[in-house]
Amino acid sequence: MSDDFSELAALASDLGKVPPAAVKNVRKALEVTARSIKDDWREGAVVSGGYAETYAPSIDYDFQPDSEGVTVDIGPHLGKTAGASAGFLEDAPGNVQAPAQHAGRNALEANEDDFYQGLEIAVFEALGGIMEGG
Repeated sequence: MSDDFSELAALASDLGKVPPAAVKNVRKALEVTARSIKDDWREGAVVSGGYAETYAPSIDYDFQPDSEGVTVDIGPHLGKTAGASAGFLEDAPGNVQAPAQHAGRNALEANEDDFYQGLEIAVFEALGGIMEGG
């Protein structure tokens, strides 16, 4: 997945054409993927020393259904722990006594295939229900 998120914008456009019967399962696929990314990000975001040790536990996700679909935000929750502000360590150039972690990027990439597979299953099941009259 590219860093410019153009692929996600195209996917969002395509998901607008998904049959209404798939919405429940698409949301389920999004939430499962968000949870997996959160867990993988926390695992990769281990920092020792000072307030940055609370960075990993601050990583969470927020799943918000809205009138246009659903929004999922994954990352440090600024109100959760003092270490949430240590998100700069993700891309730190190394001059903050720590190398860049890229734990968020790595978690996203590690879960990309499962995300697309979950969406395919959601749409396939919905289409099967429509074709069977369900």
